[in-house]
Amino acid sequence: MAGDDSNDLHSQIQKNCYPINRMTEEITNYFEKTGVIAKVTDVLKLLYEMNEKPDDPLEFMRTNMAEVIPEKMELTKLEEEYDAVMQEIAILQQENTSMTNRLKELETNESDNNNIEENTIIGFSDND
Repeated sequence: MAGDDSNDLHSQIQKNCYPINRMTEEITNYFEKTGVIAKVTDVLKLLYEMNEKPDDPLEFMRTNMAEVIPEKMELTKLEEEYDAVMQEIAILQQENTSMTNRLKELETNESDNNNIEENTIIGFSDND
């Protein structure tokens, strides 16, 4: 009887494990077809070959996995453009402030000159 119990247990384990084995095989085939396994292997190999290992290997993997995505290059390009535009905006804001101050200065000088002319025409002068 003891032999029958172990055979039953063994056959139940095999029967219950079959869907897991089939699912694992399907997932593995899918990952092989789509290149996931090759890319993960490349990143793990790169990590293994590094002399100084990163503090956060998962972040290293995320970063190096993302390099495959074309959007990553586009994002980098857009970030560089953004930085350049922000620098240009800062320069233009400084120029705007400088020109506004210069305009106020010129308006003040023009106003002062007009006051001097009015006083001179009326017959008043600063010397009187």
